[in-house]
Amino acid sequence: MKNYLLLLLIAVFTFSCETAAPECNDNPAAGYLATPDGKTDARDANPANLDLWDKYIQAHNDQDLDLIREMNADSTQQFGAFRILDARGGVVDGIDAHIERLSGWFAAENPKWDTFFSYTMKVDGQPGEWVISGHVLKRNVDGTEVSSYDVLDVYIEDGKIGAFWVYSRAEVPQE
Repeated sequence: MKNYLLLLLIAVFTFSCETAAPECNDNPAAGYLATPDGKTDARDANPANLDLWDKYIQAHNDQDLDLIREMNADSTQQFGAFRILDARGGVVDGIDAHIERLSGWFAAENPKWDTFFSYTMKVDGQPGEWVISGHVLKRNVDGTEVSSYDVLDVYIEDGKIGAFWVYSRAEVPQE
């Protein structure tokens, strides 16, 4: 009986010291970010980012400046203060400047966004995550409806919008 007990203790000790297998990433890189230091893998990120972005766009459609202000990050590890790089090369620095600009734009053109795609990703080694999103933007310019197709790179950190870049193309009239 002693031998069985001794054998059992040796077996338990041997198997309890086994190291765990390294985590296997079954999720291959969906893309990459190219930098001067080389390419860094980008992978699928938290789907909750898509809900956050949809809520943010809805707040714009509702012209809810208080909610937009609340959803913006004061500061991020990656980019510092809240920032927007617009399609015309302009930069909006800070939440107050963003709200001021939106307030004037809402009153002048009543813009409305209709999202047609969104994808969320995480770049290996970076804080935060990204949403890449496309929408049709309709606005009233001097009594005429004008549309554009926009794509945005949206940086999200700690559940807040920290920065975004806007790329735009005017709608081509159909004949």
